[in-house]
Amino acid sequence: MSAPIKSCSLDPVPTFLVRELIDVLLPHITLMVNASLAHGRLPASQKCAIVTPLLKKPGLDSTDMNNFRPVSNLSFVSKVVERAVASQLNKYLADNDLLPRCQSAYRKGHSTETALLRVWSDMLMAANERRLTLLCMLDMSAAFDCVDHSILLHRLQVGVGITGVVLD
Repeated sequence: MSAPIKSCSLDPVPTFLVRELIDVLLPHITLMVNASLAHGRLPASQKCAIVTPLLKKPGLDSTDMNNFRPVSNLSFVSKVVERAVASQLNKYLADNDLLPRCQSAYRKGHSTETALLRVWSDMLMAANERRLTLLCMLDMSAAFDCVDHSILLHRLQVGVGITGVVLD
């Protein structure tokens, strides 16, 4: 059974209808996505989201706002553009060997399971060689909120080679 088709009230046409008429709409959607990529911009109509607060875990106190996380519902076109950008960026990074060898997040064929297997393997190898293993774990879930954007842009330009419209 496939996942339900989700729609956003920001979309002028329900997603199920877009999928039903994809053969007719695909050339137009492709033009919109390519124009966004070429200009490095989304139309203002696609920069909106409906943000819904959801409890982080069932049973948490719903009167404490710290127990909620924001969930953004984006329009269909902005999701398609986002997916195209992510796909092209991941391909560029992989083709140019710019991803850290042991990075598991946001990589096809890698997961928390592959990361755990790597850690477990390293621990077993160390134990086999009678070496001590120390494991330090950090919660990086909110790390992106702390990133200095000027440093990030500089590293993308100098370290990764992303320039021009893409960097803008």
